[in-house]
Amino acid sequence: MKGIIFDFNGTMFMDSDLHEAAWLYLLQKYSEKELTEEDILKNLHGKTNDVILRNFISKDLTDEEVQKLSDEKETFYRKSVLESSNHKDFTKGLRDVLDYLKANDIPMTIASASPKINMDFYFDYLNLGNWFDYDQMVCHTGSFPGKPAPDIFLIAAEKIGVEPKNCLVIEDSYSGLQAAHNAKIGTIVAIDPDGKNRAVLEAEGLAKDGVIENFTTFISDYLK
Repeated sequence: MKGIIFDFNGTMFMDSDLHEAAWLYLLQKYSEKELTEEDILKNLHGKTNDVILRNFISKDLTDEEVQKLSDEKETFYRKSVLESSNHKDFTKGLRDVLDYLKANDIPMTIASASPKINMDFYFDYLNLGNWFDYDQMVCHTGSFPGKPAPDIFLIAAEKIGVEPKNCLVIEDSYSGLQAAHNAKIGTIVAIDPDGKNRAVLEAEGLAKDGVIENFTTFISDYLK
């Protein structure tokens, strides 16, 4: 492993509950569809907002309608983050990992399905610039296909100058892990803090290099 690519939501920052709540708010307001557990696993987390909205609200939404609904959902979500006492820091153990990677000059970046406005929020809220080059971060801009297409990880690997086969990707989402496989990433680690998706991820071969709950033993397990 010569470089590391982090997913953000549900990986570096345990906010899946807030995203689910924001989507539930929006879908209850604009759609009659109900979210199932399978929907949450396979059709929500890791997907870009345009895909989610056209899947759950209407496939005929215009780009302008998608942008308006996306902005409403993300505004609701960011407000929830700021108001939550349980969402003030990184996933357990991650600060030590980031400090270790920085101290050892290991190339690293973030590849997230989040829109740029959210990544800007995270860079400010969690001081991501202490560890990451903003210009190397990859987020959803609409200029390439979202996960499970491989593009986001191929772009991220190129930005840090490391071949995909020499990268480690850490992901929580079903579609994100698929994207890492599709990008032929060398080391793929799943993070599943509550253990609720481990059986599915392992059964489908999406977590070929292990499933972790947090980053407390990540340095010894994967970086040494």
